[in-house]
Amino acid sequence: MPWIETEDHNKRLLEALTFLAKERGALGRLAGALDSDQRIALKDAARSGDQHKRKISLIAPSTIERWQQGGLEKLMRAQPHKKRLVYEFLERSEEFRTAIYNPSPDLPDGFAAFVAAQKETLSKLRFEGLNNLDGVYRLYRRAWTTPARNDRVLISKLIFQTVGGLTRYWEEQDYKDDVRGNISVEETDEGVAFASGSNLFLLGFGKDEARIKFSAIHALRPMIDGEKPVHELRGSVMGVTGEGPHASTLFIAYRANNVDFLSEVVPAIGVDRDIRSWIGCALNGEA
Repeated sequence: MPWIETEDHNKRLLEALTFLAKERGALGRLAGALDSDQRIALKDAARSGDQHKRKISLIAPSTIERWQQGGLEKLMRAQPHKKRLVYEFLERSEEFRTAIYNPSPDLPDGFAAFVAAQKETLSKLRFEGLNNLDGVYRLYRRAWTTPARNDRVLISKLIFQTVGGLTRYWEEQDYKDDVRGNISVEETDEGVAFASGSNLFLLGFGKDEARIKFSAIHALRPMIDGEKPVHELRGSVMGVTGEGPHASTLFIAYRANNVDFLSEVVPAIGVDRDIRSWIGCALNGEA
């Protein structure tokens, strides 16, 4: 977010400088980094024009230290242009990482900094080598349009594609439910796949509306090795949109021979018994 001369932005800048000041010499190094940053130099030159000779130091270390030590009142009186240069530099500086850090400006303030702080945790997750998931699957689960019934099965289309080492996924639902007054369901979720231990996870978001979907897959056949195509996935999925409560649902997915199939809701009696049993659609007398 570009600098705005408000009390809130001044507070955020002060908090960032105070955080950096905990490390001895950090504010001095920050001043040096500002002087050597090409983008900062261009911004300052554009504002100053040709008639102003560039100072030896764009912002002296002592100036930044006075801002930090003088508190909010003193910082509010400092030159807005100088504060803007420091603030917008800290937004993209990985070396001087503070709560201001936001290398992706379209993300909410602080979100990128939060993700960056989880670097050690994220490094333990596996994002690469999942390419043997690539392909189209028929995904079976109980029809969510009639949650109280266990005699109806939804078959949706699950697609994986790996590009540049990252495996993304899409789930497509496009059908009419005649039991629910012939309502039309048109939903697409897209997200990313990653693994932890022997478990595979899918985190996705709705393309058509605000929706979050999280899947935990604990059984894959064969296991992910980056070579042999996966043919079967078993796990649970939770989709969150609108009012709750939001319960998870068991699902099973098989690699499709015919990738041009359409999603649909079908009677459970017409579905393989093993699938019915797993997703909770066992008929009377079935275990």
